[in-house]
Parts: sequence; structure tokens; C-alpha cells
Amino acid sequence: MTPNDLLASGYRMGRQMVHLMVDDLTEAEFHHQPWPGTNCAAWIVGHLAVTARRTAERLGASDLPELTEEFVARFSVTKQPAGVQTELGDKATILSLFDTCVDKLIAAAQTIPVDALTSPPANPGPFAANYGEAVLFGSLHFALHSGQLSTIRRSLGKPPIA
Repeated sequence: MTPNDLLASGYRMGRQMVHLMVDDLTEAEFHHQPWPGTNCAAWIVGHLAVTARRTAERLGASDLPELTEEFVARFSVTKQPAGVQTELGDKATILSLFDTCVDKLIAAAQTIPVDALTSPPANPGPFAANYGEAVLFGSLHFALHSGQLSTIRRSLGKPPIA
């Protein structure tokens, strides 16, 4: 298994985790905010779609879905408590966008030159020491939000995912 395969598999597994958490939710449950100020599953999956698209674009992917500035803003972090989240879109559309963006990201991860993985990260942050780690962090971002999706599930009385 190559380093590129490992990066791609992180996103593949992250997508699977998200689907495990949301596929059985009804439309209403998908839009349920468990507590005031928290995000619903629709926002979380939309946010992951936007970040996956952004990462795929950085990695050189083509034929990405077009997103309006308004759409991107709707699913971007504000560092403020979430308001009432309405008009985010329906579950099928958000999940389809998420899957398309992750597919493009997985394909793009396979094309990163191996020697580029040890170069400085394009977007330095507190966690990544190099470009490869920066790409890997995106899959960890999926895992972080899967934990939030698990909390939403539990607030709805759903069983934990085994």
C-alpha cells in the first residue's frame, strides 16, 4: 500500500463513518438540532462536502460540483453558536454532494507526487508538519464530525453504531 493509498483510504473510511451515522435518519432527524446552538446532521454533512470539495480542488481535481458563495457560507464555520438551521437542503441532495466531493478527493489523493508529501503544508496549521499530514488531517476532520453525528443520533434515541 502506497502513502497515496493510505491517504485515500482515510477519506473512504471517513465517508463510511458519516454514512453509518446518517443513512438511517429520517429527513426530520437529519435536520434535528439536539440543543440550542448546536449543528444538525444536515449542516455537518454539508460542511464536510464543502471542505472535501475545497481539498479536492487544492489537490488538482477537475469537474467538481459548482457551489455558490452563499452555499459555501451556509456550511462554513462561524465560531458562533449555531442559529436555527433551516433551508439547508434535503438529505438526498446533501449526501449526494458529499459523496461526489469525497469521490473527487479520493481520486485526487491518488495523484499527489510522493515526494510532495514531505514538503511544507500548503495551509500550515497546528497539526500538520508536512503536506501529507495536512491531507491526512482532512480525514481526521471527518472522524471529528462523526463523533458529533453520533451525539445527534443518541439525542434522537438511536442506538450506537457498533
